[in-house]
Formats: sequence, structure tokens, C-alpha cells
Amino acid sequence: MKQENYISVKTFCQHHGVKESFVYSMYEFELLQIDDSAEEALLLTDELPVLEKMVRLHKELDINPEGVQAVYHLLQQVEGLQEEVAALKRKLDRFDL
Repeated sequence: MKQENYISVKTFCQHHGVKESFVYSMYEFELLQIDDSAEEALLLTDELPVLEKMVRLHKELDINPEGVQAVYHLLQQVEGLQEEVAALKRKLDRFDL
């Protein structure tokens, strides 16, 4: 594992003004991965955009961790449906004369 691909949970929380318990809640809901094999818990930097979106939902809309989990799953479903619609449109475009 390359160290530069990770950021500590503590650093993320300090930078975003959120409690570590919120990040660990997202981990418990299996919405992100935390590598706790090192001295301190680490987040994969690839997951930061998703976690930042969760933090915005939590802070700006005052949504509790359980609500963030529900909203996240609904957003995933919407994205999946949008991809499906786009694929179906491409198929239909092949039949246009």
C-alpha cells in the first residue's frame, strides 16, 4: 500500500469540521472503507469525494448518519437508473432511420 493514497481519519475530520464518530458510522454502514492496520485509521483518497458529499448532507442539511445512509442508497439507485436510461437511449438510437 502506498502511503500517499491515504489520508488519516483524524486529518479528514479536522479539515472538514466533523466528528470522527460520523466517519466511523459511515464505515459501519459499509459506505466507505477504513484501513486500520496502521498506527492510525486511514481513508483511501479515492473515497474522499463520496465522503465529502456525505459530510455536506450531514452538516448543511442537518441529516443524521442513518439519514445520510438512506440518502446515499437512494442516490446510488438514481445513478443506476440514469445509466440504464442512457444505455436504452443508445440502443434506441441504433434503430432510428
